[in-house]
Parts: sequence; structure tokens; C-alpha cells
Amino acid sequence: MKYRALWGAAVGGLAIHFLGLGWDVYRHSSDSTLAQREDVLSLGNPSHLMIVVGMAIVAASLLGMAAAWMAERRLGGDGLPGAMVRGVSLPVISIVAGGSIWLASTAEDGSHDHGTTDHVHAPGTPEDHPHDSEGGPGTQDSAAFLVARQGSAAGVATHGHTNGAAAEEDSMGEGSAHTHGIEVAVSGEQFLAAGKFAAAVKEKTAKYIDVREALTAGYVQITPDLPGIAAHFIRSDYQRDGHEMDPERPEVLLYSKRLDGNWRLLGAMFMAESAGETPPSYFGAVDVWHRHENLCFTAGAQVRTTASAAECRGGVFVKATAYQMHVWVEPGGTGVFAHDYAPISPGAFAGATQLAASELRAQVR
Repeated sequence: MKYRALWGAAVGGLAIHFLGLGWDVYRHSSDSTLAQREDVLSLGNPSHLMIVVGMAIVAASLLGMAAAWMAERRLGGDGLPGAMVRGVSLPVISIVAGGSIWLASTAEDGSHDHGTTDHVHAPGTPEDHPHDSEGGPGTQDSAAFLVARQGSAAGVATHGHTNGAAAEEDSMGEGSAHTHGIEVAVSGEQFLAAGKFAAAVKEKTAKYIDVREALTAGYVQITPDLPGIAAHFIRSDYQRDGHEMDPERPEVLLYSKRLDGNWRLLGAMFMAESAGETPPSYFGAVDVWHRHENLCFTAGAQVRTTASAAECRGGVFVKATAYQMHVWVEPGGTGVFAHDYAPISPGAFAGATQLAASELRAQVR
């Protein structure tokens, strides 16, 4: 009877394992670049978790059967040596198996770059996302987000060629020395889609150049004027409206006073519709998504990092934000989709000391 129960558990574990495998295969077939963004085993990935849990159940069932068999046959004899063999062998096997799973979960594919807080993602084409603008990008907008990101985790290679006697011979036998940045595969479709999107964001957010227009439209300031990333004005009804990466409906507008002492629109921030372990993907390695953890938002548009909700007294604690991406509409930065906007780090002027709404009300009086 006990063997029958253990065999049943093992079969159930196999079923969970194969369901996880099937789900993972489906996810990879739906997104051919998912493997580029996943670790070898990510326990935060539900399909990977099912694979591990299923095998753990199978392993536990087999170990249980092995323990019962060893006890029935008094493996090792009835004395102390036999008891030690029976008592030590199965725990050792269990530890080794558990350690193997742990090592697999911490391993990373050598082709992945997880060393930065920014994330680079899988391909998207204009056909995949009908909200992309039909107008082509301007020369500056379409090239800056690629060329200016040279040397970053999502940089696109540029090649410097030096010809002369001191140059090394390349594989074609020509005298040339090459200096390479980090190469990231970006298709022509992704390049065009990213350029169109950046141009559309600049066009559609132009109506908010005056911060008063944003406040009138329902945007609320939730952070101070932060060096590098500006003040964030959010429109909460756009967060779950079914419009992800829609230039007409940016979830967040980014303003700063650090350039000339006046509130200036620098860009927008787009947020994923749902929180998850895998960020969205629209333009391959070009779009750079990030998220924040353990944030405490308090009155006066203040935000800080806290270890837990208990430390966020009188505020709103956010364990993990949805994935988000900056799109800068002002020139002079290190890339349209870069995380920071360099000219305001810290910038020629100090950041705003008052909320934009309070400051504007004071000016009217």
C-alpha cells in the first residue's frame, strides 16, 4: 500500500514536470528571444518552477520508496553500521539533489548580460504594435538612441578603422585596426519601429510642454525633481487602461527645473500593464526597461527606499513597480531610451524645492 501511494505521488510529480515543460515550450515558441532574457533556471518563472517542483516530488517519492526498501531488507545489517548506512545515505542523496537544483537556479547563461539594472529585450516590429506612428523618424531621433548608447549594456557597436603600417592584419589580409563597442543585434524593422515610436512620443507629448497642461489633464507629481531622471508626474487612470506603450497615453511625464530654472518637459515614461518577472519587449535590444523595489511614497511627492511596509509610515509602500521605460524628447542625452538624462545630473540649476502645483498657485497670487 505504501509503495502504491508513493508511486502515485511520483506519477503526479511527473505530470507537473511535463506540464511545466510544455508551458515553457509554448512560451519560447511564442517569443523566440525569450531564451536571451532568461537564466538557465529561473524559479521566479512559473513554468520553470513547475518543472522543479515536479521533479522534487518525483525525487521525494523515489527516496521514500528507497527508504522503505532499505528498512524492509535491513540493508547493512541489524547493527550500528547498518543503521548508519540507512540513516545517512538518503539524506546525503537529498542534499546533493537539492544542491544541484540550487546551483542550476543561480547559474546564468553566458550569453546573457544581467550585470546592470537596465534590461534589454526582445524584438518587436511595427506590425506587432499598430499604435506606432506612421511618420518616419527624423535623422536625429532615429540614430541617437542607437549611436549614443555605445558602451552601455544595450549599446550598439561603432567601428573605428585605422589604416597604416602600424595596423594589425585582419582575417581578410587587409591592414586595419578595429575598435569595437558592444554589439547587439537590431533588425531594420526594430530600428524603424523604435524611431517611429520616439518621434510619435515627441509629437504627442508636445501639448504638455507647459506643466500646467499636464496638471489640468490629471497628471499628479509623485517624486521630487531628481537628478538624472527628473520629476515624475503620473496619470493613474492610464496604468491599467489596456494601452501599453501608447504615445497618446503616456503613464508618466518627466519634468525638471535643473536646466534653466523653469519647469521643462524632458520626456515620458511608459509602464507595463501588469507586474511580472519578464519585462515587455518592443524593439529588441533597443528598448531598455527597468523597475524599482521597496519604494515608499509620502506626502509632498517624496519617495525613498525602505526595507518593508512597516517602515513606510504614513505613506504608500510599493514592493515592486511594474517594468517601465524612459523616452526622452529633449536632445543632449545619452540616448532616447537611456535610463538617465545626463544634462540634469545634477544640471546647471538646483532641483525644484516646491511641488509644481504649489509653485504655480503661489505665482498666481
